Amino acid sequence: MDDALYRQVKAKAALEGRKLTELIEEGLRHVLSGATADRNKSGVARRVKLPLVRARPGEKPMFEGMSASAIHQHLADMEGGAARESHEESVRQ
Repeated sequence: MDDALYRQVKAKAALEGRKLTELIEEGLRHVLSGATADRNKSGVARRVKLPLVRARPGEKPMFEGMSASAIHQHLADMEGGAARESHEESVRQ
């Protein structure tokens, strides 16, 4: 195994409080499960075609011109304040 890769894996395992072999086994299971099926033969991720959402003529997008905090506040109001509390807690940290 490449020395640099080994050091990275060992450090990650230590940070997560796991054994090195556990992390390696997880990686092997991930590869064997076919989780890399969304990549082509050269390892490049396949493009995903996203749906196009069309607005009616003359209709503005819901959040156009709003700041990030105003959007967050609007969503929090819609969710009954749960998002606002989460935002306030993340700002304090």
